[in-house]
Amino acid sequence: MSTGDIAGLEHIMDCCLPASPVSPAALLSAATSSSDGEDRISALPDTLLRNVVSRLPVKDAARTGALSRRWRGLWRATPLALDDAHLLPSPGPAAALVSRVLASHPGPFRAVRIAEIPIDESNKEALLPEWLRHLADKGVENLTLVNRPYSFDEPVQLPATLLRCGASLRRLYLGVWLFPFTTGLPRGPDVFPHLQELGLCHGKTEESDLDYVLACSPKLETLALISNYFYPDRVRIGSRSLRCLLLWHSLADEVAVVAAPNLQRLIIYCTHPTEDDRVIKVKIGHAPKLAVLGYLDTATHELEIGNTIIKAGVTKVCPTPNTVVPSVKVLALKVRFRVPKEIRTLLCFLRCFPGVETLHIMASDNDTDHYDDPGEFKPSDQLKSTFWQAVGPIKCVKSRVQKLVFDQFNGGTNQVEFLKLVLGRAVLLQKVIVLLAGLDSISTRGATSKLQPFASKKMWASKVWGGTSLVVHERPAGQVWRTCAGLVMPTTTTDEDMAPLPLSTTAAD
Repeated sequence: MSTGDIAGLEHIMDCCLPASPVSPAALLSAATSSSDGEDRISALPDTLLRNVVSRLPVKDAARTGALSRRWRGLWRATPLALDDAHLLPSPGPAAALVSRVLASHPGPFRAVRIAEIPIDESNKEALLPEWLRHLADKGVENLTLVNRPYSFDEPVQLPATLLRCGASLRRLYLGVWLFPFTTGLPRGPDVFPHLQELGLCHGKTEESDLDYVLACSPKLETLALISNYFYPDRVRIGSRSLRCLLLWHSLADEVAVVAAPNLQRLIIYCTHPTEDDRVIKVKIGHAPKLAVLGYLDTATHELEIGNTIIKAGVTKVCPTPNTVVPSVKVLALKVRFRVPKEIRTLLCFLRCFPGVETLHIMASDNDTDHYDDPGEFKPSDQLKSTFWQAVGPIKCVKSRVQKLVFDQFNGGTNQVEFLKLVLGRAVLLQKVIVLLAGLDSISTRGATSKLQPFASKKMWASKVWGGTSLVVHERPAGQVWRTCAGLVMPTTTTDEDMAPLPLSTTAAD
């Protein structure tokens, strides 16, 4: 793996791992001194003093006992919060310091983050069993365990003793590990009785092991698979408690919501297969509360609803009750508008989600990886000049969509025609946000000029009281993460974060 690939994976993990459980400390002297030399903080109740100690890096927290007799013993009486990053650099081996902290604190362990100390074949037998024993015996609640920068290509196998921590765990993130083999192990709700959030980052997890975790986690609400390439190869969700499933830079042959009565968000992002002919099957079975779905990629995702595969030219123009998901309110789609087959798939997908109120469209016309198969651009398959005028009814566009976000707009003909179709039919549309692709200044002006006609009230079918608005922004570089209602969701940006370009017009004016 190249240095650039490793740096990219480091960046992805840094974006998605939980934040440090403590904040960098101020000077300890500040805790006991004031302008008149009187120690007022030490007079606070024990509850408040333990709260102060719990927010300090572990080295400073342990040293508070030397401040005065009042502080003595507070660290050991405070639930442990450990981040190994705060032990570096150290005069001795950082792993030995972690071992010393875990052994000396009586527990419980509120949060432990070990993400900087590498474990390899030479030291795993000495460190992992000891650490996992302390974590289990002293009731760790939030655990982040990442093995870097040792090896991204050959993850170390975690022992099954990790599962002993399950009795107390509420949040678990594992990075660059082989998940413990669970074949033959006892299963049931008492294995992970309190686990609510699980993140598996650039590791290898067999499908059977993931099924084991889901079956043993009766309170699991969030499952994140980050940069896990083909491990597991199938993600099949059967969970009564799960509310959010996230695949971020991960690949699988199949993502299937088999039975998830409380699932609200299915987020799939950056899941390009490495082979041109490979597809990822996205199956939606029983998910009556699914409200957020995307990004469905018209180039690489095969959508199946119930037992019906949704394909342009195959699925009927008028969807049946068995081929729609009416609960979805936010839908995100990725499409190459220069590929006619994908435009037809886009329209077909839209008809399957009649309740969509917020529609995100990401144009991938500028992608340069595996999207250059010349066989996809046969002259006989080009759109006819009357194609867009002949597009049939799309229920969500006509009567539900209130907000449209068009990302990576470059002014292409089909992109413009799609915007014209939505604006000309969406009677409830209130706001359109257009994010321009990363273009030079000349191309930006050209793309912006293509949007100028949409600033006219005559282009809009919307009858919303108070008017409608079209706002154009330059697209910021990169992606950010946003926490929405307690669930992690990727997004390009928020419109509040950006200053609009000169074309920022209220269409009702």
